[in-house]
Amino acid sequence: MSEIVRIRQGEVRGVTGPGGVKVFRGLPYAASTAGHGRFAPPGPAPAWSGVRDASVNGFTAPQNDPEFNLSVVPAMGEDCLNLNIFTPAADAGLRPVLVYIHAGAFVSGGGGGATQDGSILARDEDVVVVSLNYRLGVFGWPPFKARGGTVSNNLGLLDQIAALKWVRDNIAAFGGDPGNVTLFGYSAGGWSIVALMASPLAKGLFHKAAPQSGSEFTAGSRERQNAMAKALLARLDKSPTEATVAELLAAQQAQIEASQNDPARLVEEGPTFGPWLDGIVLPEEPLAAVIAGRAMDIPMLIGTTADELGYTPFRAGLAWLDAMHTREASLTTLAAEYGPDAAETIWAAYESAAPGASEAVLAGHIRSDRYYRLPAIRAAEAHAGRAPTWMYQFTLPATSAVAGYVSTHATDLAFWFGTMAASPLQAFLFDRAPSREEEAVAVRMRRDLAGFARTGRCDWPAYSPDRRATRLYGAEDSLALDPGAIGRKAWPIKA
Repeated sequence: MSEIVRIRQGEVRGVTGPGGVKVFRGLPYAASTAGHGRFAPPGPAPAWSGVRDASVNGFTAPQNDPEFNLSVVPAMGEDCLNLNIFTPAADAGLRPVLVYIHAGAFVSGGGGGATQDGSILARDEDVVVVSLNYRLGVFGWPPFKARGGTVSNNLGLLDQIAALKWVRDNIAAFGGDPGNVTLFGYSAGGWSIVALMASPLAKGLFHKAAPQSGSEFTAGSRERQNAMAKALLARLDKSPTEATVAELLAAQQAQIEASQNDPARLVEEGPTFGPWLDGIVLPEEPLAAVIAGRAMDIPMLIGTTADELGYTPFRAGLAWLDAMHTREASLTTLAAEYGPDAAETIWAAYESAAPGASEAVLAGHIRSDRYYRLPAIRAAEAHAGRAPTWMYQFTLPATSAVAGYVSTHATDLAFWFGTMAASPLQAFLFDRAPSREEEAVAVRMRRDLAGFARTGRCDWPAYSPDRRATRLYGAEDSLALDPGAIGRKAWPIKA
């Protein structure tokens, strides 16, 4: 069965999936960024005559190494600013809208894979789910302002803002409430959400925020941008003075992609591309804006897995990654940020909390907390004084040997969507079909996320710096007070 809906651009024909969910894929929310649209901010979405087919995914953003959570990688192309909609009915229902921003360290991933299919979430919770693609790598986050100093180089964030404007203007036709939009997103998506909360250009476009396993919540300095631009242009065999916008526009997509593919890129130590300080979209670092009270005062649901970057078999064997998981490397990194004395104190706290653990395991715990758990705690502490805030932690361990039997990064991703049975990411992490207990946890998580989207509240105590109430999604439904990081009290957690 098909479903025809009229939006501002024209008519679209979707399909009816299992359970009666109406699915519309590949809807352009902005103009093409191919050709002369490269490095340009997103323009108005094109109109069309007749009925546009919306039964298949649109282009995914160009990327060197597509994430394995995409079961069948859609065709990639620069004309990638499109989104997908999953709705129980294209009627006047004014349902809560959940807009998902995908993961991938700002260089990979997409909104159209099996893991992030919104059908089950939409069907079971009577919400409208939107997933979107945005520009990645150098196409989305160039370390230079190719269009001049008055145009932001946070093109990926501008894409996300354009998608939110499209949702505001069109989602009512799909049964959604444009006045009740919740952003949820994983990893780079969670980081993006906090950046959007800090951006004056996104104000009023969403009303609740659920950043999931977002890392750091920082933005690249001008110095880092200059260094990145110099390195990128060198790999294109151009000096900064020779690299004109015209040359970059004329260069082949594959040539530019190859230039950004540094085999020594330390993804887990900090992304190569991502939000930049630009004075336009981001006047300051996102986490700093939250701490200072200059981010949006909207309800927030935030959390991580229990061991985001734990040392597991799939994080072993690569020389550059093994080198991170040593006491010496940990102390060097911590000393640069907190000072030598604090570095020793932090290491000792983790060593005491896990007696007998290897250096690699301890370093993995520290990296998990430094890049994921502690930024979430800092954000929740600061935000709780200004808007309702809830914290969760996913504690179910992966069950495959390669995932190390820990609750590693992305272990919970398919749980939020209820797509465990269809997700290749889930198969990698769990190596089997989901158990009845895991299905029950996923049901609980979907209900909590949808309930938060509906009311701006969760059914456990709100987070506060003194109590730190945290929902634990694990083998048993439970509430913890101050689960925190292993050695949280050893960290200087105030900005």
